Amino acid sequence: MKVLLLTSYYPPEVRSASQLMNELAQGLVEREHSVIVVTPLSGYNLVDRRSNSKHEGRFVSQEDGVTVVRVPAAHFQMVHPLMRGFGHLVLPFSFLVGSFFSGRVDIISVYSPPLVTALGALFISKLKRVPFVVNVQDLFPKNAIDLGILRNTWAIKFFRVIENLVYKHATRIVVHSEGNSQAIKANVSNPSRVVVLHNWVDLNAYSISTNSQVFASKHDLEGLFLVLFAGVMGYAQDLENVIMAARQLQNEAKIAFLLIGDGMEKTLLVKKTKVLGLTNVRFLPWVSPKEYPQVVSESHVGLVTLKETMKTPVVPSKLLGYMAAGKPVVASVNPESDAITIVKQAKCGLSVEPGNSQVLADAIRHIYRLPDQGREMGKRGRVYAETNFAKEVILNQYENILQQSLLS
Repeated sequence: MKVLLLTSYYPPEVRSASQLMNELAQGLVEREHSVIVVTPLSGYNLVDRRSNSKHEGRFVSQEDGVTVVRVPAAHFQMVHPLMRGFGHLVLPFSFLVGSFFSGRVDIISVYSPPLVTALGALFISKLKRVPFVVNVQDLFPKNAIDLGILRNTWAIKFFRVIENLVYKHATRIVVHSEGNSQAIKANVSNPSRVVVLHNWVDLNAYSISTNSQVFASKHDLEGLFLVLFAGVMGYAQDLENVIMAARQLQNEAKIAFLLIGDGMEKTLLVKKTKVLGLTNVRFLPWVSPKEYPQVVSESHVGLVTLKETMKTPVVPSKLLGYMAAGKPVVASVNPESDAITIVKQAKCGLSVEPGNSQVLADAIRHIYRLPDQGREMGKRGRVYAETNFAKEVILNQYENILQQSLLS
């Protein structure tokens, strides 16, 4: 097959979505398919701004067997989410331009969010007369409505129209959890087109000695019980609740909160930490995908946090990394989230009421004071990840979905 992969996230960006799409592209190449990726020139979520310089002025490049077309596009990550939603409307046209460099293709695979990327896939599929498969990671506009970000009736109707168009014309709609599947099936005429396929994790990358202290030594964190959050620090992640939990654990001298990444809320979070006089919270910039498994292996608890109003059944990819590394999880998300289901099925951590800093602090303290229980949770998480999220197994399944879509 010759696959056109459309995604707003691709290296050198370091967020989990970029890693997933890079592994999908390279996985398909390893399976002897031809892959062309069309993606915007990166502007945010970089380990080093200089990492983007090698792509400047190069519209098309070859990267580990993958043809990558980087299209100019405005970046809206550091603005209000509603503005970001409307700003993304230029993306379909950028992807359309980039697709002219792909030549003939057999099928299109597109990552959503943002939803309008999938609208671009619809345009291109009509132009090239090929099917497209949409990989839905988050339910927009439902998530924005739940968070109270999207309230305007006309704006909601506008994005609903786009959503319905995409779902109507996609040959397959791939979702990463059963909850997402049920939500989409309720709004499509042919539910059989909706396929549940878990996100994957590279288990080998997380097979690191737990005695290593390379990262901790580098950042003066040795001997501490590290509570890790790594990722986008946005409104939905509810990290203010994490800061308040850190405040309640200030007297536990060995417990330290490690927040890695960037986002709209980071400046406010840093300021709040200083105002409260907290000494147990460390902020660090993005780390590279190669360094990230080392960070997780040296941590002791992995945090998964979302606002209580976030009712979509999303499964943050960071959960899979914690499980692959054999680390206990504390999940502070809405009970409707499929992340809670996974944590309970795997028995790999504790689930607490979202938005409640006291119960979050208590859960972290529990694992800190009962380390044997924490280690057992981590072991169970690793076993569950090996059974359900192995990269090679799920990439084989994704390949089959693409091949079946060609026959539809």
